[in-house]
Amino acid sequence: MTNPEKSIILNPSRKNYFWGYLIGVLLIPLLIGIVVIWFINRKISSIQYRITDTSVSKVTKEDKTQLELVNILKTSVSQTGLQKLLGIGNVKLKANVSALILEGIENPESFLEKIDTAIAYQKEKLKASEKIKPRKPTHDPGTLEKLDYLTGLWQQGLISDEDYDQERKKFS
Repeated sequence: MTNPEKSIILNPSRKNYFWGYLIGVLLIPLLIGIVVIWFINRKISSIQYRITDTSVSKVTKEDKTQLELVNILKTSVSQTGLQKLLGIGNVKLKANVSALILEGIENPESFLEKIDTAIAYQKEKLKASEKIKPRKPTHDPGTLEKLDYLTGLWQQGLISDEDYDQERKKFS
């Protein structure tokens, strides 16, 4: 039985869309505000951040961007003044050829510490697996069984000493 990979699914914080909600509330008397709030909620629910033991991905209706933790080279948090006040921020993850921005993350510094810990763990795990190299077998598969069979024939006297030595050299 295999252990499925653990994953966490996050959406951008509603606080990240403060101005949109404010405009929507102000426009409710004109009924346009309801539509504005509906569009904001639809946008939030269409974005998912999936964090697993080995990768981070951003899934939208249009596409999916995924970064393996071992490939991430640089991480950072960016916040506007309002985002700092609301306790949210954008987490940037950069790899060699691509980058991923997780927008509207609650407690971004704490979240980034956890991501950095996971990155370090995955990189250590990769280094450890590279150090352990499988040994090459000293004989071809079935060689020892054939040698045992040959020895048995020789011990029973079914083949001569010369034939035994000649055949045994083929296995060396």
